[in-house]
Amino acid sequence: MALLLPPNELADAPQSHVAPARLQRAGNTDLGEILACGFGSSGLMWALGYICRMPGAAVPAGVILALMLLALVLGGGFVAATTSWDWRGGLFSGLVAGIANLLILGTLGHDLTTDHRIMNYMFLWGFSSLFLSALLGMLGALIGKRLNPDRESRLHGEGAFTLITASITLLLILAGGMVTGFNAGLSVPDWPDVFHYNMFLFPLTRMTGGVYFEHTHRLLGTLVGLATLTQTVYLWVREPRRWVKGLAIGALLMVIVQGILGGLRVTGHFTSNQSRVGMDPSTRLAIIHATFGQIVFAVLVGIAVVCSRSWRSHSHTVQRAAAGTDLILSWMLVFLLVIQLLLGAVLRHTGRLLLLHIGLATVLLLLAMFVGIRTWALSQDSPILRRLGIALLTVVSLQVLLGVGAVIATDGGHVLTHPLFWQAMVTTSHQFCGAVFLATALMLALWTLRFQAKGRVEQPA
Repeated sequence: MALLLPPNELADAPQSHVAPARLQRAGNTDLGEILACGFGSSGLMWALGYICRMPGAAVPAGVILALMLLALVLGGGFVAATTSWDWRGGLFSGLVAGIANLLILGTLGHDLTTDHRIMNYMFLWGFSSLFLSALLGMLGALIGKRLNPDRESRLHGEGAFTLITASITLLLILAGGMVTGFNAGLSVPDWPDVFHYNMFLFPLTRMTGGVYFEHTHRLLGTLVGLATLTQTVYLWVREPRRWVKGLAIGALLMVIVQGILGGLRVTGHFTSNQSRVGMDPSTRLAIIHATFGQIVFAVLVGIAVVCSRSWRSHSHTVQRAAAGTDLILSWMLVFLLVIQLLLGAVLRHTGRLLLLHIGLATVLLLLAMFVGIRTWALSQDSPILRRLGIALLTVVSLQVLLGVGAVIATDGGHVLTHPLFWQAMVTTSHQFCGAVFLATALMLALWTLRFQAKGRVEQPA
């Protein structure tokens, strides 16, 4: 996403006081580096677990456990290899991951239906999990520091952490697509409980079929909520730009609203009734939930862009003609993509508006190709814009191919009652690529605004 530090960029600092070197020396630590690696480790563990435990997968439990432990070691190693933190960075990174993983620790129990068993389990396995996570993170740091003997910091904490939060949200969108793809949206009949269990204590052994896709989607939503809450607090303390703080708070509120929309999609209204008779599932709310989720993801991507070191370090610019045209075209693309995602949600949930969806897809294909080629051709002196132009051309091409595949997989856009695995994967891939398409278009629009707000682009390196 062009959020990390390119080789020719300067370190994040006020432009009048930018140091000639791009690396931070030992002692200049940033909590964002720990949060990025901790939540990154946790997100990797959840992604591995989601794939390996998916219905039909035959990955042995021992292999899954080994992968989980390796993710913690890698997180600690990455801290030491890319920042000025020593072994303590790995320890704190593992601890952050362990805290995030407490959200799913209760699912490993077989039947935690009484307060006594819940407390015993959490005290025994909760503290053990935190200790093991911290220990493995520290072990990774002891290994990783060999790659960074001078303890130079190459990682921009603020940009890395916001990027991780957006990436975890993209994983959630993928999981949500799987729910719709397998027609599993109402596999769990109650909310916020799950078959009368506390949401965080529903046994993993009972997550089968559609229940697996629906419940893991809910759990991933809680991880996104925790990451977004932590991001908001972190940016409020560290970020000097008030509008970025406001944007972070707005994103947190949007995540909360999105979670409520997801629950109301099941219940139809606010109710404590856990019986299917008292529920009134809403397809309309399912469509709103799907579309709004894409918008939330886009906002989090936007935060990651404006918090990146690249965004804050660009100041040497030159004048370029037709800046206003680029700005209008890029934001028009973003707006039309949001409309298209809404039409796609209607199509997936109702089987309607296929021709309108295809028609707008044709317009978007032509517009995206034009914007991508124009950006690539006219931004010879701007590596970031050139890369985004190429990325836009790549993503729109892939999205069109997946769209054709989705029409074939659904036999002309019909809602499949019992979809086959390949059909669900094709339609979910199309939705997932749509989210990436929106993110790419938004990044291009933001960078165009960054460079063209004053009619400028960056100097050649």
